[in-house]
Amino acid sequence: MSTRSIGSAAIAACAAAWGGIGVVVRELDMPPLAIAFYQELQGVAVAAVVALVWRPAALRPPRPAVVALGVVLALHFACLYGAIGETSVASAVLVTYSAPIMIAMLAPALLREHISRVTVVALGVSAAGVAVISFAGSDGGGAVHAAGIALALGAAVTYALFIVLLKRWTADVNPLTVVMWQAAAAALVLSPAAVAGGYSLGARELGYLALLGVAITGVTGVIYVLALRHVPATTAGILGYLEPLSAVVLAAAFLGENPTAWVIVGGAAIVAAGVIVVLEDPRTEAEPVAPVGATRTPMPARRS
Repeated sequence: MSTRSIGSAAIAACAAAWGGIGVVVRELDMPPLAIAFYQELQGVAVAAVVALVWRPAALRPPRPAVVALGVVLALHFACLYGAIGETSVASAVLVTYSAPIMIAMLAPALLREHISRVTVVALGVSAAGVAVISFAGSDGGGAVHAAGIALALGAAVTYALFIVLLKRWTADVNPLTVVMWQAAAAALVLSPAAVAGGYSLGARELGYLALLGVAITGVTGVIYVLALRHVPATTAGILGYLEPLSAVVLAAAFLGENPTAWVIVGGAAIVAAGVIVVLEDPRTEAEPVAPVGATRTPMPARRS
């Protein structure tokens, strides 16, 4: 098996694993900001260990602008986890996946990249998909609520801003350095929520937090950034769309959230629009979300 095939399989596995974020967050009876804090704190620890073993130079702090990305990342996860708590996992993740379209819209202003007619059409398709999901039914386990959709849109916007700024400020920075320091900044911003309390940290909660922070965020994040060395950006972008599919399936299996037909139709429109953007111009590709990076700690792709 070629290194490209192995890398593609690894990225697909990571995307499928990220689909479990919604289930874990829903199972935790904790404020979204506190969950995000513990996730980022563990992300720092995993990245630091990998850096110590693999590349100690990555521990050196980068310029302040790179660290400041952690603030945007904290806002993203706050919106994403808030959305998961307010609406169905499927609708929250699918709406957050409109981020690639928003990246395509932000790129001309912040990266001076041209926006094509195809991208404009994709934006319309994605917006229609979000609208369809917003008007979906509000009964049963797969209920869709306006507050959750609004937060999911916030997650999409903040993630789009994060990726665009990531491309602008970190082209010459080691990926591990970016991951560790932005996660540290995000954890610092989110720390007041953890200190505020109002929740318990028993064995069950610690287990779920470890699953989210170490396995889903830390380990898969490292695997993903290593696999990107051997996989074209377009391939990675399309494989990333396994995450919302995984999120829908896992939410139905473990939470009993069966998406309505409207959510499926709207989600299909959002995913189709995102794939169109990735195929049109890989430079506008967003790395898999989720939150959403997840949605994990997002890492800068190394273009092949």
